Amino acid sequence: MKKVIKVTLLFAFVFIILFSSVLIIGVFQQDRVVRNLVKSVNNGFSGRLVIDGSHISPFASFPYISIDLEDISLYEGKELDSERLLHVSDAYLGFDFWTILDGSFEVKSIKLDSGFLKLVQHEDGTFNIVNALSDIKDEANNDETSEFSLDLKSVQLTNIDLLKLNEETNILVEAFIENSQSSLNKSSEHTYISLDSRFVFNLIIDGDTSFLHHKHVDLHTELDFDATQNILEISPSEVVIEKAIFLMDGAIDVDNDMDLKLKFSGNKPDFDFFLALVSEKFAPVLKRYENGGRIYFDASIEGKSINGFNPAINVDFGCAEAFVSNTLVDKEVNDLFFKGHFTNGEKRDPTTMMFSIQDFSARPEVGIFTGDVSITNFEEPDIDVQLNSEFDLDFLVGFLNIDNLKNVTGKVSLTMNFHDIIDLDNPERSIEKLNEAYFAALKVEGLNFNSTNYDLPVRNIFIEATMDGRDAKINRFDMKLGKSDLSMKASLSNVPAILHHTNIPVEAILEIRSSLIDFGELTSVKADSIDPKIYNEQVKDLSLGLKFKASAQAFTESRNLPVGEFFIEKLNATLTNYPHRLHDFNADVYVNDDNFRVIDFTGMIDDSDFHFNGQLDNYDLWFQKDPVGHTRIDFHLISNLLQLDDVFAYGGENYVPKDYRHEEFRNLKIDGLADLTFNKKLGSSNVRIDNIAATMKVHPMRFEDFSGNIYMDSLILKVDSLGGKLGRSEFKANILHHRKKSGTEKRHSFELVSPRLDFDELFAYTPPPVTDTVDHTAAFNIFEVPFSDMDFSVSIDDLNYHRYELQDFSLQGRMQEDHYLYVDEMSTKVAGGEMKIKGYFNGSDPENIYFDPDIAVSDVNLDQILFKFENFGQDHLVSENLHGRLSGTLTGKIRVHADLIPVIDDSDIQTEFKVVDGSLVDYSAFDALSSFFADKNLNNVRFDTLQNVLNLKNGNLDIPSMNINSSLGYFELSGTQDMDLNMQYYLRVPWKVVTRAGAQKLFGKKDRDTSGQIDEIQFRDESKRTRFLNLKIEGTPEDYRISLGRNKD
Repeated sequence: MKKVIKVTLLFAFVFIILFSSVLIIGVFQQDRVVRNLVKSVNNGFSGRLVIDGSHISPFASFPYISIDLEDISLYEGKELDSERLLHVSDAYLGFDFWTILDGSFEVKSIKLDSGFLKLVQHEDGTFNIVNALSDIKDEANNDETSEFSLDLKSVQLTNIDLLKLNEETNILVEAFIENSQSSLNKSSEHTYISLDSRFVFNLIIDGDTSFLHHKHVDLHTELDFDATQNILEISPSEVVIEKAIFLMDGAIDVDNDMDLKLKFSGNKPDFDFFLALVSEKFAPVLKRYENGGRIYFDASIEGKSINGFNPAINVDFGCAEAFVSNTLVDKEVNDLFFKGHFTNGEKRDPTTMMFSIQDFSARPEVGIFTGDVSITNFEEPDIDVQLNSEFDLDFLVGFLNIDNLKNVTGKVSLTMNFHDIIDLDNPERSIEKLNEAYFAALKVEGLNFNSTNYDLPVRNIFIEATMDGRDAKINRFDMKLGKSDLSMKASLSNVPAILHHTNIPVEAILEIRSSLIDFGELTSVKADSIDPKIYNEQVKDLSLGLKFKASAQAFTESRNLPVGEFFIEKLNATLTNYPHRLHDFNADVYVNDDNFRVIDFTGMIDDSDFHFNGQLDNYDLWFQKDPVGHTRIDFHLISNLLQLDDVFAYGGENYVPKDYRHEEFRNLKIDGLADLTFNKKLGSSNVRIDNIAATMKVHPMRFEDFSGNIYMDSLILKVDSLGGKLGRSEFKANILHHRKKSGTEKRHSFELVSPRLDFDELFAYTPPPVTDTVDHTAAFNIFEVPFSDMDFSVSIDDLNYHRYELQDFSLQGRMQEDHYLYVDEMSTKVAGGEMKIKGYFNGSDPENIYFDPDIAVSDVNLDQILFKFENFGQDHLVSENLHGRLSGTLTGKIRVHADLIPVIDDSDIQTEFKVVDGSLVDYSAFDALSSFFADKNLNNVRFDTLQNVLNLKNGNLDIPSMNINSSLGYFELSGTQDMDLNMQYYLRVPWKVVTRAGAQKLFGKKDRDTSGQIDEIQFRDESKRTRFLNLKIEGTPEDYRISLGRNKD
């Protein structure tokens, strides 16, 4: 026993010594060996090999000792920008234990982990890997021999992505190898290979992965390579694609241009063969169905495959006595039968390819389905289809698991005979050699359903559509959706021309009719939704014709809108919230690649008409997600009669200023141009109004030479010289509005320049009757409108405001966000004199507006100024009573109504005045003195210069003592009076006037007519002592009393 242990320990010791020796040799030799390998490849081939590092990995390919080559990259050329065709993270080269000892480094195994190999067939036919591994003819390199030799026993691949790209066809074939193991056994003449591989297959054509995508493939095969004949024999093997099992066998003659003799076959009691080749996105849907029957698949690939040769491909497939069943709803299609065939034909290229499915038939629960399909010449496909089908729609919906449709009833039938030839490279030329036959008839009867995605039921769908020869027609399309209904007819000429992308003219026509379209019901908008009038609109008695003329190519190849001519014909409709009849709408619109041109767009809204034409340049920007560029709109509008009530009233609201709501424009003409600039969004717009001309009826004025320019971008809104002649008025307005707020706010500005402005004409002003009480609170209150910081300037040569003529009117002012309105300087020639005003309005409380004025008047006609300012809000001394020429100042704090008329009983006013050539005419307060001055004309009491300072506070007028030289005599007057005409006047009358008045009271003629008499003004003789009688007058003009007052001296 001890001897056995000793022997065992001896062998173990020897093995350890040998293994350690191998490792030591490997460690010391690997760098030199790897360097020589890289040098040998780079010197011997046109490509460039790069290995970032290496190390000994003794157990990676046990029992072989491995060198792990790290991050291997192979480039097609030696240039630094050359494309990399191979990269492997780890490549393990396994060496035999004894060959390392003798220094021969014979490779027994190769293991590649994580990487890719991309084979590219260039447009010139060369392969990148062939280019990379082509020999460099250099005598110096011929003497070098590699330290490596190959005696492979196994090859293992893990997570290696194999890609093959054809640059000419842009077809990419990919096989991602998850795991592949192969073992090799050699004899003197044969190499036997056993291969087990699992990979994921993708076929990508022009970036499209919808067909063979993410297909899992298992391959198990035995290969025999005969080195004496260079023939690879493939033993009968299994290829599993998804769950479908295909049998494969054959041979490849390598020396004879890769001559292939391969066969694939399969017989199954289900459709797994076909499911394996179906697009990945459809496979889960199809797997829901049970299926069965006699299914077969046979394919052969035979012939030379390289150096300009293509093998012959023939495939036969089909089924009989098959079924497809949806067990969830217990619906089944039975008696499935078809025969299919594919071949690449005599020339073995697309021109002789042929695919067909013949004698296809199936039997649903109710109805029929039969058909044949054939396609020959894949370069200019000759397509022939015959189809005859009839279904109950409830069966079809249930069978296809369309869960969102409920309560489905109705029938559908389709008959089709189609034959055509399509030139894929030059489709426009196909029509020249057309051997076409088109016939199709679609009929849908009594389709009704409910949808879980929509509340309203769909009812009574009837469709009758045909295509016979070149033309397609929808002879009937009727449907009802909730309360709404729709009927359509349509036609499309020359459908083959559209399919062939030709330039042949094509015409599409659509006729639409509806007795009711209820948008509120259709959009499920509730009554409390935002702006419900718009969404709850109903369109009644709609009729509309649409027509489009273009080349067939425009239908499919236009960038945005199809290039051609559109027509709208006889649009008629009425709307609930827009209670006007739209009728006789017609339009002719032409679209090309860049421009959208409205040749003529006409219509009627009740009795109003319009005629519009214009052009939109570079309209394609409007269809871009991030448009950059410039568009222009040229527009022209003409109307013989435009009633504003017709156009701008909606939902019970009228959006026209009250004075103009019943206005009618005749011979209206508007011309203009709009420039729009985009920088991913609308950057700026500039609208130029070239001319507005029209005649108005209610306000009998005419627009003439009306023009202007409006510019807007993200920062400003600018209006330049907007205006023209309007009736007797002529004006131009300039506006600058800053749209964005910043830390330092910029002020807006408004400027109005006018040689004449007739306010009364513009707003049809009519003075209210004298007996009417004016409701000042009903007036528009400008202080309820949001204010902004703005400077304004007004310059009017002649202004007519409420029948009063102002000349040289000038105003400079400011407004602020806090509703303060400043009059920095206002001046005008008024009532034969001049008025200047400074001050400000405080409208921060719109219910209590105050005006702080500083007014100066010079030589103003009193009766005119009282008339102009509506007697300053009082009616006991009006413009018809007081005459003369006034100069003076007015300051204070005045509360004003919304229409800016003073509220006298809530104001504090200080007035200094001087009146020359004054007179009181028909002043009722003098009626109380008629019996004392029977010899005087009390209807025209004349005054010498009057001068005083008056104070009006809260409706109470305070008159300081003043001398009055009048045609009644000379007096001294002081006193007070309130807004109810309660007066308390103190009158100092010279005794001689009293005695004369007393005499007139006692002895004068009572019926003396003095109405036309002009009395002289009497002055006090300052050289004589004058005695006065002090009188006190109290009461109202209708009810007063006179008493002796105390001496005010």
